[in-house]
Amino acid sequence: MILIFTNKQDVHADEVIRKLQEKNQSVFRLNSEDLLLKYQTNFYINEKGFWDGEITDELGRILNLKTLKVAWLRKPEFTFFSDRKAESESEQFIASEINALINILYSLPNIKWINDPFIGNRAKVKFQQLLFANQRGIKTPKTLITRDPEKAKAFFLECGEEVLIKTIYTGNVMINGLSHGIPSRKIGKNDFYKYYKNIALAPTQLQEYVEKAFELRVTIIGEKVFAVKIDSQLNEETKIDWRLHTKMNPHSVFQLSLNIEKFCLDFIKEQNLLYGAMDFIVTPENEYVFLENNPFGQYLWLEIETGIPLTEEMSNLLISYS
Repeated sequence: MILIFTNKQDVHADEVIRKLQEKNQSVFRLNSEDLLLKYQTNFYINEKGFWDGEITDELGRILNLKTLKVAWLRKPEFTFFSDRKAESESEQFIASEINALINILYSLPNIKWINDPFIGNRAKVKFQQLLFANQRGIKTPKTLITRDPEKAKAFFLECGEEVLIKTIYTGNVMINGLSHGIPSRKIGKNDFYKYYKNIALAPTQLQEYVEKAFELRVTIIGEKVFAVKIDSQLNEETKIDWRLHTKMNPHSVFQLSLNIEKFCLDFIKEQNLLYGAMDFIVTPENEYVFLENNPFGQYLWLEIETGIPLTEEMSNLLISYS
């Protein structure tokens, strides 16, 4: 049995389950929003250390957690009350207990997670990723994270009075109950000097703006590396941040240089990951600039655009640990 922990709307999980079933593999899908409504979870341990655990779904299918060997942590959504977050104090307590239950699942020693959620939480921190890349000779953008407007001003001048402002972590914000993407934004003199005092309100990330010839999304699955070229500079809307308009630009399979491919594999291995979704800039001078790695990133649109067999490889990786 292979466990996939995700949400009800996850098309990545749909495709991988379809592929695994074609390969005669049994799959148990655990949709996080339904943990209270459609699943029963039991853990047991006695005084001698014998333990057992199981999850039963609404159809009566049972997942034996003691014999489970591999699980894919795709994209769970932690909204346990009819697809909304906890509101009352009692709901907040229940949500806290469900999250604690999920952490037990994450911690079971017999399960190989792709990727391990505890390791992934550290691995997704972008500042340490930039340090890692820079220490291995891969160029990264100059970066400042600060709440000090004067330090921000000095950095702005250092970067020629043009920087990117980026979120430190989340790329989304809730406004009136709706999720909105937060794109990276290039800031010039007028906006910076008008608003830079507001940096004191919250930690703010600034990066030097790097000129682009094109961008790369590199997907690493196990020991396989797949690179896709994204011609983001062909459209005005995507020159700064292509992520909100993935379908606007031509995508094509790209052959990485050997040293960059080796860096990608070394990065994943040294961060104790089995999967990664990396973003690079390639400059007009043909220099690679590392931006970030998402240990839980999307990939299906790349397969749709280019035909690269990412679903096949993810299925094979899961099977290899089952």
